[in-house]
Amino acid sequence: MPLSQSQSQSRSQSRPLPYAVSTARAPRLVAGALALTALLGTAAPASAASATTSAASASASASASASAAPSRAALAQQILRTNGITLATTHVSRPHPASSARQNTVDTAHGKGALTSPWGDRPNRRVALDTRMLGGLLKLRTQYGYRIAVSEIVGGDHSTRSKHYAGLAFDITHINGRHVGSGAPHRALMAACRKLGAQEVLGPGNAGHSTHVHCGWSR
Repeated sequence: MPLSQSQSQSRSQSRPLPYAVSTARAPRLVAGALALTALLGTAAPASAASATTSAASASASASASASAAPSRAALAQQILRTNGITLATTHVSRPHPASSARQNTVDTAHGKGALTSPWGDRPNRRVALDTRMLGGLLKLRTQYGYRIAVSEIVGGDHSTRSKHYAGLAFDITHINGRHVGSGAPHRALMAACRKLGAQEVLGPGNAGHSTHVHCGWSR
């Protein structure tokens, strides 16, 4: 039986609108979207901040390691305080205390360059002693236990391009109280020098080195 116009209108008005639910949920969906946007917006800066902190920590660690390495002055001071390391106060050929092995070390301990001898190929120059060389000299005593006598560092007379003049080498005349070339354990000490980083190690059997061991580091 057909509905009257008034009945049809009444039923239409009582039927729920298809978009009524969507309209009711819209505010909540918008709020959720805004919250997600805010979360994503703060996550990126947090990650960036974390990366920045990590980089700063790595930089601080590197700086700490660098500062932990002894300076040449500190190494020279340690050498001077270490029993079993004797530093010559003169030269074999002629006297000049200002360029002796001991004075070279004293000057370095006070932050000055080590002085070459006036008769060498690089006369009267102040030279910065290499920290690898100083560390190697110290460790021959503290790590390997040798009692040593050092005859030359930058002073004395050497070959024209000698590592001595660059602050990269030292000469040893006595090991454990015995003279090199007269029963001193020079081969073992030479092997120790190589392990400590010396690349130029000469002694008895090498021309001009029958009475001392020469240990030199790379330029």
